[in-house]
Amino acid sequence: MRGFAPEMQVKHYVAVVKNSRGSRFRVFETGNPKFYLFSTIAPDGREGDMQFPILKANLRADIRQALAHGWGNSL
Repeated sequence: MRGFAPEMQVKHYVAVVKNSRGSRFRVFETGNPKFYLFSTIAPDGREGDMQFPILKANLRADIRQALAHGWGNSL
């Protein structure tokens, strides 16, 4: 049996970020250093039901720099 792709393997928590539409995500470092794993946060603050890898190079520069320093943009 094969395991999860490295992009889906959580190494550690980084921060919480919010997109331009107001959705919030917990962000994690992954087994692939080129990706972050984003996990949705429900409006009531509980874990959402979606997780997806994002290539670090595809993030907005301000978000990419903040996450690199362990900071988010949401409380």
